[in-house]
Parts: sequence; C-alpha cells; structure tokens
Amino acid sequence: MFWWKATLYTSLNKVKRVNWELLLRYINKEASNFEATQVEEWLQQQKENAYLLEYLQKRKDQLHQPLKETDIDEQWLHLLDRIFETSPFVKPIKLYRYLGIAASFLLFAVLGWMYVKNSTSGTKADLVTLQAPVDTRGNTLLPDGTQVYMTPGSSIKYGDNFGADKRIIHLSGEAFFDVKHDPKKPFIIYTTNNLQVSVLGTSFNVYSSKNGLPAEIKVASGLVGITASQHTYFLKAGQKLTYQPNNKKTAITTVTYNDAAALQNQALFFKDDNAYQIAEKLHRWYNIDVEVLPSATKHSRFSGEMKDAGLANLMEGLKYATGINYKFKDQHTIQLF
Repeated sequence: MFWWKATLYTSLNKVKRVNWELLLRYINKEASNFEATQVEEWLQQQKENAYLLEYLQKRKDQLHQPLKETDIDEQWLHLLDRIFETSPFVKPIKLYRYLGIAASFLLFAVLGWMYVKNSTSGTKADLVTLQAPVDTRGNTLLPDGTQVYMTPGSSIKYGDNFGADKRIIHLSGEAFFDVKHDPKKPFIIYTTNNLQVSVLGTSFNVYSSKNGLPAEIKVASGLVGITASQHTYFLKAGQKLTYQPNNKKTAITTVTYNDAAALQNQALFFKDDNAYQIAEKLHRWYNIDVEVLPSATKHSRFSGEMKDAGLANLMEGLKYATGINYKFKDQHTIQLF
C-alpha cells in the first residue's frame, strides 16, 4: 500500500481531510497494525478527530454491522456545528436582513426569473428550476427559508420534495447561499464539476463552471463540508477551497468575509488582482466577454472593494484606481488596454 493511501490525515493550510477508507477499516477492526498506529496518531492531533470517531463508532453499534461509506456521509454532517467553533470574524448584523426576505419575492418577479416545473412519468419528484436572467443578478427565497443570490445566467434545480428529508440543490454557475439552519435536514449542493457541498446552516459562495475552470467555495460564516475526488474537507469561516476539475487537485487558502459574501453585499472584491483576474471577475459578475490587451497587463495589481453601481460606473472606478483603460466593443464585450 502506498504511503498516501495509508495516510489518514493530511494538513493543508489548517484544513484537514479524512481518508474515510482507512478510518472505516479501523472502526470495523480491519486495519493493519501500521494503519491502526496512523489512526491513533491522528486522534491525538485535535479533539474534533475524536468527536468524529466517537460518532462513527456509535453509528456502528446502532447498526450492529460493519460501517459503510454511505453511513459516514450522513454522520459527519452532525459534526459540523461542533468542528471549528471559533471563527476568524463575526458576520455583522444588518437591519435590512429581515426586510430582505420580503424583498426577495419582489426581486423574483421584477427581475424575470425563470421558473420551470418538469413532470416526468415515473420520477419520484417534479423538478423545479430557477434561473437568473442572462444580464442580471437576482436572489430568491427557497421553501426552507434559505436565501440564494445568483450571478447572471446561473441556475439551481431542486425537487418539489425539497426539505422532506434532505435539502438537495443542483447548481450551475455561481451563487451565494445563506442557509437556514436545520440540524435534521442537511443542505447539500451538487455542482456541475462533481463537487458535493454539505452544510446544516451557514453562508458561503459556490462557483462551478462547465468549461473546465477551477471551482471555488468561499465560506463567510459557519462550517462547510466539501467532498471532492473521494475526499471530504471541513472548512470554517474565512477559508476557501479551489478545485481543479482537470487534475482533481485541491487547495485551501484564506478569504475575507467581504470577498466570500460579495454577491450578497452587491460589491466586487479584488485582492492583488492583475488585469486577467479583474477580467475574469467582470465576466462572472456581469456575464460579459472581457478581452485583455497586452498593454493592460503593464498596470499595477489592484486590491479593493467596489459597490456595484452599474457596469459603466464600475469601469470608470477601475480605470481611476488601476490606470487600465477600457472600451465597449459591443453590448456584450469589453476590451481592457
């Protein structure tokens, strides 16, 4: 057995990933002496690891049979509220948060969201699709009270039995989720590039592209579990996971609250971004094509937060802040130079 296969626990920017296969063998008393030593060392590294083992062992005792991976998928969700209890920042309380629930219904009507209900013979549930207009961001309120903010052209799908047992969403594009807490009904998002994001109640941003670009999950508050390439990662507030779908590599870095909650706050966040990175954020935010000429790359990198007061106003602000010039080639294309 290769070393990487036997390593239960790998530190990656303070976020730990668990090798479920090895942990299962340990719980089911099928691990070798070497593997058992690895698990016992892992148990000493932080108290959360012992919590996880305790829950899984109790689950095994309840089932009266060897534990399987499907049993783990449910059990680690119950740990999310106990893992990483200390957040690096506290989400500010805003008075308009409560008004936003009513406002979201107004936005749903005014912005022209697409609502599709597909009924297929023999399926367990009808499918509800919500899609933002191609040129406008929008937000909506899900049946469980979760608020969702989407970039132009993004969409979510869920069954009309949403919330009966689990709250399952399929996401295409980018969205910020402010999930209503419900410890009995996990909130699970499946992305277009085969990531699974699972929470109980928290707020975070998910970007998932069909064109092979890296997927991103940024956590603004609470705790998030992400399954990628058969590994599960626990992220706390202030952390970001990047997943490369081509080579299945992941990386975890830090992120500010303003960056993670940019969609909710209607503000673009830049951190030491060059012209190409600025162009990518404009593309995602406004669903437009952005061409970068060589002259644009000569300007300094830019860090800052800019409220969205419309594309034209934002471009003027970027020009003033960075020195990068721009022009509209047509209605859907901007050129930076």
